[in-house]
Amino acid sequence: MQSPHLDVAAQRISSPTYITKHSRDGEITDHQFRFFASGDKENESFTQEFFAFGEKLKEHIQNSPFYWKGFGTLRYQSGVLLFEPDEIRLESLQAVAAQRVLRENVQHNMLVGDQEMTSQQVTEALTKVEYKRPWFIIVGWVLFILAVLAVIILLYMKNFQTTSTGLQTKW
Repeated sequence: MQSPHLDVAAQRISSPTYITKHSRDGEITDHQFRFFASGDKENESFTQEFFAFGEKLKEHIQNSPFYWKGFGTLRYQSGVLLFEPDEIRLESLQAVAAQRVLRENVQHNMLVGDQEMTSQQVTEALTKVEYKRPWFIIVGWVLFILAVLAVIILLYMKNFQTTSTGLQTKW
């Protein structure tokens, strides 16, 4: 069986097709032999009958071509057995037109983590503007750090004495 394939130039998807192959070595695999053999005959007698049929078919093909509907034509030409397979087409599996379809503003559900979201919700979440802190909070932190630095500098200039803070105990 040949798989279906896309023909972009013709804008068509071809259906799967079946191809018959001819083996020139004359060997029959075990599964082919079991397919043709019936369960009530012995293997030896069936083998003889099978090869006798093959010899009769060979003699017939040497005299005139043999056509097997749905399979192909067997003929001898210049002492060589040629096989021309028939293309097996199923009416239910014909090629179909394949045109690209682009849809705009289409919504569909998708799983993001453990939440089910629509495509629009995902787009909004990805384009969401990052939250910025208000400017007065940033100014407050800067003033706090400057005040702490001023206290440290004042203590450093007064050699870290307790009287340098301005708190003196009077008894």
